[in-house]
Amino acid sequence: MIPTKLKLSNFTSYGENPPELDFTKFKLAAISGLNGAGKSSLLDAITWCVWGTSRAGDSADSLIHLGKDSMQVEFSFKLDTHTYTVKRKRSKKGGGSTSLELWSNSHNLTEGTIKTTQEKIIQTLHLTFETFTNSSYLRQGHADEFTTKGPTDRKRILADILGLDHYDKLEEKAKEKAKESQTKLQLLDYQLLEIEAELSQKEEREKSLFLKETEAKKVEAELLEVERLIKTIQEEHQTIYSTVKSFAEKRIQIEKVKKELEDTNLQISLKEKAKQEFQDVLEQKQVIETNYQKLQRLEQEKSELEIKRSSLLKVRDELAAVQKILISREEKRQITIKNLEIEIKKLETENEQLQNQNNHLKSHKNTCPTCNQTIGKDRNEQISSKNKASIDKNELRITELQEKSQKYQSVVLPEQIQASDLEKQVKILDNQTKHYPQIKDQIFQLDKYQNLYIKLQQAEIGVKTHQEAILDLKRIYDSKDQHLKDGQKELEGLEGLENKLKEVQKKLFSKEAVKMELSRKALELSSIVGEAKQLVSQSEQLEKLASQKQADKHNLQKEKEIFEELSLAFGKKGIQAMIIEAAIPEIEEETNQLLGRLTEDRMKVTLQTQREAKTKIAGGEKGIVETLDIIISDEMGERAYELYSGGEAFRVNFAIRLAISKLLTHRAGAKLQFLVIDEGFGSQDTPGRAKLVEAIDTIKDDFEKILVITHIEELKEEFPVRIEVSKNSMGSTFELIGI
Repeated sequence: MIPTKLKLSNFTSYGENPPELDFTKFKLAAISGLNGAGKSSLLDAITWCVWGTSRAGDSADSLIHLGKDSMQVEFSFKLDTHTYTVKRKRSKKGGGSTSLELWSNSHNLTEGTIKTTQEKIIQTLHLTFETFTNSSYLRQGHADEFTTKGPTDRKRILADILGLDHYDKLEEKAKEKAKESQTKLQLLDYQLLEIEAELSQKEEREKSLFLKETEAKKVEAELLEVERLIKTIQEEHQTIYSTVKSFAEKRIQIEKVKKELEDTNLQISLKEKAKQEFQDVLEQKQVIETNYQKLQRLEQEKSELEIKRSSLLKVRDELAAVQKILISREEKRQITIKNLEIEIKKLETENEQLQNQNNHLKSHKNTCPTCNQTIGKDRNEQISSKNKASIDKNELRITELQEKSQKYQSVVLPEQIQASDLEKQVKILDNQTKHYPQIKDQIFQLDKYQNLYIKLQQAEIGVKTHQEAILDLKRIYDSKDQHLKDGQKELEGLEGLENKLKEVQKKLFSKEAVKMELSRKALELSSIVGEAKQLVSQSEQLEKLASQKQADKHNLQKEKEIFEELSLAFGKKGIQAMIIEAAIPEIEEETNQLLGRLTEDRMKVTLQTQREAKTKIAGGEKGIVETLDIIISDEMGERAYELYSGGEAFRVNFAIRLAISKLLTHRAGAKLQFLVIDEGFGSQDTPGRAKLVEAIDTIKDDFEKILVITHIEELKEEFPVRIEVSKNSMGSTFELIGI
């Protein structure tokens, strides 16, 4: 991983729009500035963006700039020939939310969830946060992170750096394969037990097959004999049945003849009855003809009266319509006359009142007749003249209204004349049609002679025709009666044949039942024999299968042993231990070269991978324990890590971490090529700091990017490029110096 660009917003002490950090402009640079200015925050931004954690741990909300609701970091880096960009955002709104994106140039590699995207980033880098912070990132206050860990954790971190997790996966796969083989072996053992249990019944199955085959042959012989008897009985049954069937058909014919005789007898009876009816009609010939002629006259008279009755109804309808109009007009005339009388009465009353006023004025000349106030002579005369003029006018109007009323009372309406004429017509027509009911009643009484007259016309021919028909029917009856007697004589032997047929059928049913039972038994035995044969055949197949299963078991056993050996080989104590053993001398040599420069060859580190166990094993000897101990010595000999000064301990940690970082740069897949040293120089004196800078300069060609974080003024001048970090009221910012 080679950093190329860092963009951040509202991250820790950095505000909305700080500058973009372009890593392509330098190879080695110092990040300098006052304490609290935000130097280490730049590295926190990288680790939070890539792995989701920082010095503050996994708590992202504490990293958001004071007073802001959200932050984001965008970090780009090169890996092999590809450029990747990671974008991570965090918002405190709505309970908090995080987003994470992974891009390769313009290709979006983001997965469906943050967890799967994070796993993809780690797989791409082949690097976890713990491996990074224990190798290439010497964090402030954590330079001894690798040194102070236990031997087991050291070996685990070293295994991650060396990419040995691949062997862990191979070990797991080998264990799974061994487990699968064991499962298959257990299944084979169970199958072999089942096969052995089945094969133990082989002899008994062969014996059972022989017995069932013998019984089946016996039943088949019995079945053949029964089928032969049934065939003989069926032939006898068919012969008798054919004879009975022909008799049955004869019986049907006889019954049909009986029915025909009954029908013929009925026809004779009906013909004789019809003949007698015609004779009865002939005896009434004179009466029928007389009454029929009378009926014809009455029908003619009725038709004429019905024409007049139709006219009567029409005139009555016209009269009713005229009377309706007349009533309506009369009502209107009476209303008009009434209104005229009311108006006349009103005018007469008004004149009477006016005359009373004038009479009052004559007797009381100084008093008003309406308001009783005092008036003069002129006013008196004025009122009298006015009242007299109104009286004269009203009198003229009364005369006009009286004349008009008399005119309305004396006028004759045209509908009155029309109604009078129609009433006369109704009276005449009523008189002309008054005997219509009597004629109608007479016709009703004579109506039967209409049909009798028709029968009379048919009677003479009918009597002769019916007589001939009766004679023909009697001849047919005699012929059929003789045919019936002949047929009944033929049926006398039918009852005996029917009884014999029943006996043969009973015998046949009995044999059919025996055949059915034998067939069922034969089918059942056939199925049992088939199953027995299948079981015997199955036993032979099982013997072959058992032999094959034994061979499979032998192969699976060998396969299981191979996978168990591979599991041990890929495990921590196998190939991984060998690789670590091979890498330890390289780390140790690189550490001591750097430590020699830093201490003028006074101090030395030994990495011990095995030591004698504290407890004895079987046989009284102490065993060997796998470990990864760090043994430090100087001119005074070996001493515990805690007994060295802070400056000496930092040099040891620095040398070990640089050696591990160099190892990581050559590791297949990861190729980190990025070294970060956060502070740590404060524990060194001036010559010690100079030697650290010299050591960094020595290894700079082993890394593509090296960042050194320091607040020591005289130290930052030792670096050609500086990232100068400062802080103001808007937040932290930085500037590249020396480019």
